[in-house]
Parts: sequence; C-alpha cells; structure tokens
Amino acid sequence: MKSKFNGFIIVIAFLSIFQSSQGQQPIQRMQNGIQTECAGMNVKIQFYTDDIVHILKWIPGTQPDSSSLVVLRRALPELQVQVEENDSVIIAGAASLHVKIQKKSGTVEFITRGMESLLCEQGPVSIIPAGNNDEQLYTIRQNFHLTPDEGIYGLGQHQYGYMNYRGRTVKLVQTNTDAVSPFLISTMHYGILWDNYSKTIFEDNAAGASLWSDVARAVDYYVISGASMDSVIAGYRNLTGQAPMYGKWAYGYWQSKEHYENRDDLLRVVNEYRQRQIPIDNIIQDWDYWDGGANWGQLFFDEKKYPNPKEMIERIHKQNFHIMISVWP
Repeated sequence: MKSKFNGFIIVIAFLSIFQSSQGQQPIQRMQNGIQTECAGMNVKIQFYTDDIVHILKWIPGTQPDSSSLVVLRRALPELQVQVEENDSVIIAGAASLHVKIQKKSGTVEFITRGMESLLCEQGPVSIIPAGNNDEQLYTIRQNFHLTPDEGIYGLGQHQYGYMNYRGRTVKLVQTNTDAVSPFLISTMHYGILWDNYSKTIFEDNAAGASLWSDVARAVDYYVISGASMDSVIAGYRNLTGQAPMYGKWAYGYWQSKEHYENRDDLLRVVNEYRQRQIPIDNIIQDWDYWDGGANWGQLFFDEKKYPNPKEMIERIHKQNFHIMISVWP
C-alpha cells in the first residue's frame, strides 16, 4: 500500500508539471462566469446580463481595482452560464452572448447567439510597468479586429469634425472643448465600455483598432451586445445608471460667443433674436462680467457693466429665454 501511495504522488506531481509546462490552468467557476490563467495572465469573464459581459485581465500576484467608479451595477442576477473546454479554447456562454478564450494566447472572441463572430481581440494584450514607484501600476493596450464595413461612434464630444472614428485616432482627455466618454458603439450592434480613468487613446488603422491607457492595474472593459444600436445604448444605461432627460428647452438653440461686454450688449442680442423670430432657448454670458483680470474668477456682476443683474435676468426670462453664466476658476 505504501509503495502504491508513493507512486500515486509521483504521478500527480508529474501531471502537475506537465500541465504547468503546457500553460494550462484549472478553471475557477464563479457567479455568472469563470477565471483562469492564460499566457501568464489572469483572465476573468463575468456576465452582468445575458448580453453584457465583463472582461478583466491582470498579472498574477497583483490585484485589480475592486470596484468601478463608472459601473453602478453591483448585484448580479443568477444567469445560466454554460462552460465548455477543450485543449485549445474555453467557451463561456449566456443566453445571448458567448465568450471564447484561446488558452495559448489569452485572446477573447465574442460570439452571437447565432454563433457568428461579433468582435475579436487581436494579438497579445500589452501590460507593462508604468514606470513609477507603485509596482502594480501599468500602461495597458488591448487590440481588436474590426470588420471592414462597420462604423465606430461615441467616445464623447470632440472637435475633430467627423463622427465615424474608423481610421482615426481619438485622444480621451477632458479639455475645454472636449467631453470624453470611454464608450464606443459599433454598427455591428455591440459596444465597448473601457473602464479606465487615465489618459486613453483609441486608434484604428490598417493593423487594427486598439484602446491604450496610461495608467491601470488591469485591462478592464465591458462588451454589450444587442439587436440594434439603440439596445446597446440601453445596455450601457443598465451598467452606468438611468440618466434622466433634460427639460425640452435644453434641446433647442443655445447662443454663445466669446463674451458679451455689458448689460446693454446682452439685452440687445436677446431683443434682436425675438424681433427676427429666430427660435432660441438659451443665451450664455461668458467671461469678464466681473470687469478685469484683477477680479478673474469672481462670482459677481460688476455694478457698472451689469447694474441690477436680478432685473436684467428677469427681463430675459420674460422673453422666454434661459440664461447661463460661465464660471472661470
């Protein structure tokens, strides 16, 4: 018995060494998903709904961020996620979306209910030290293969002069005239929410598309599939919260210029719009209502340039305008 037991230990040790040499790790099951190690990288796949899946990749021995500042969805529904495995791939499937992981490379492919490829990562993920004192901060890049004819939209509000970002580079950094959102949507009826808060660059060229971020603890993104682009946006709202609609007036015309010089200048423009019967809902008073650089950023109207501002604003409201004021720090 003793010799057989020792032999059993030797066989288990041999199998463990063999599995390690092949780079294959056991699959850990969790609610609505799995975690495994591929190509020296931890890979976690977790479904939030039948058509929304969270992808997380990080270096073993480090810790990804435990919670998102963007995704408000915390509690997950109980979903039926089927897991299959062979020598080369792992497939985790919900009712509407399947995820295929290549064991050798760790690349992930997203497959529709009809078993058609929706989106596929391309090439190995890039996670390299960010060059600071925190050993668990990295610069990251994930590449994707896009089909030739699909359009890519979203990514916030930019001043480039085009909407479709195929063949383009978009820098996601909040600036004076750019409002960024790390969410893109494809005419192939999927969206990617890139969950990172540092400087990020989306790039699409002949080699493929990619998302790069300056600082991260992990590659962290969500894929949302749908029957239409509208349903993909509904999935985005499912993750990030239901934003209420603005008042109807906010969708009308807003008048803004470099700035109005004084009360008479502002009221003259308001009156002219109404006299010409040009539809307008909002007028914006930009900088220097405080009079001069010495008062820069002060939250008051200069008494000489804008006497009795309360009465001025009431006159503007009576002409069915809203008025906004720019605050300059």
